[in-house]
Amino acid sequence: MEPDAQHPDKLSHERPVRESINYMIGGLIAWGLIGWGLDLLLDTRWLLIVGALLGAIAGFFLARHHQRRRSREDTST
Repeated sequence: MEPDAQHPDKLSHERPVRESINYMIGGLIAWGLIGWGLDLLLDTRWLLIVGALLGAIAGFFLARHHQRRRSREDTST
């Protein structure tokens, strides 16, 4: 066994955290860009912030939904 190899339990525990962060960052970037574009179109200053916040919140809830669904599938098999 390699000295750098991590225990499988540790990796399976880190996966949901990493997925949640990825979803939140992805939502923040996607909706932040949409808000930025709307800011330019509508000549406002606040849609970027609203879009970024909505994207982060939506990413969090999407990650939670996937985690719950995966845990239900794991317990049913």
